[in-house]
Amino acid sequence: MSDQYNNEVSKHYAAYRPPIHQRILELILKDRETSVFGLDIGCGTGVSTQALSPYCAEVLGVEPSEAMLSQAQQVSNGRYLQGDGETIPLAASCADLVTFAGSLYYAKSAALVEELRRVTTDGALIVVYDFEVQLSGFMQQLGIELPSSSSGYDHEINFSDCQQMKQWRCEQQRVELTLSSQQLAHVLFSSSTRYQYLLEKFGQQETFERVLDALNQVSDKHFVSVDCYFSTYSFAV
Repeated sequence: MSDQYNNEVSKHYAAYRPPIHQRILELILKDRETSVFGLDIGCGTGVSTQALSPYCAEVLGVEPSEAMLSQAQQVSNGRYLQGDGETIPLAASCADLVTFAGSLYYAKSAALVEELRRVTTDGALIVVYDFEVQLSGFMQQLGIELPSSSSGYDHEINFSDCQQMKQWRCEQQRVELTLSSQQLAHVLFSSSTRYQYLLEKFGQQETFERVLDALNQVSDKHFVSVDCYFSTYSFAV
């Protein structure tokens, strides 16, 4: 996909994200004392970093994609750096809370685990979460039949097979959201695959506006199901 397409997808990704990060983190962290330093690995446009920030005195989002970081949402108690999980730009033993929001599938490696051990404090909590928004029905309403995914992407990937870590929780839940047509349109356009299909169906001129009109013809409110997966860990002593 061209840089122009990547930038457009990033803009829609940043324009509206359903509050799923907040819902999941509240389930996990609501009874935990505020962390000194939170680290969000693979932070994208910072939506996950922003959701993490209320639980930390200071937070850092790390993301390899320059296009994503250019759309990153500012966080009053945090900042962003370009990088990846195998070479985290931090001193040793400084992060007492680490999150992977839909990024572990791309980042998981033995080098990542060793780097996590380096930058985390004793007893640091490592949170892995992801979610799958059920959108195929809405694409069908727009006259688009998506092929079955063969990417091999695993929303349930975690550290349960890592002998160096102790698992505390591993859960799956389904949540229901109500979105406006504009919110749903931004979500549909935030995937490069769906973006290409929408361009092919509605043309390259005023594509977003045409999709928005089509959604409004169905309803001004849309009920969206989201499958959520989350697990928590700390390094074994």
